[in-house]
Amino acid sequence: MAAKDQESFVGSLREGTIDAGGRLQEAVAVVAGKIEDSLEEAKYEGRHLKRKVQAELVRRWRTVDRAGRDNAFLMALGALGVGVAVGYLLGRGRD
Repeated sequence: MAAKDQESFVGSLREGTIDAGGRLQEAVAVVAGKIEDSLEEAKYEGRHLKRKVQAELVRRWRTVDRAGRDNAFLMALGALGVGVAVGYLLGRGRD
């Protein structure tokens, strides 16, 4: 009788292990699916954000470029002033 109980116990243990393994595989498949979905969504959001940032940078560059073209004389005077100031600061240490 003890041998039958032992076989019964081993059989139920085997079935439980097989069942647990199947459930574990299902859980892993579900988690992997969720991770894959999250990565796809992140990739989409990243592309969307890249487009937005790119458009904003183009818009701002056009603004800067337009201001530079509209005020070219003032930009040249400013660059000359900065050059003179840097030259003065660098040159006064030589004497």
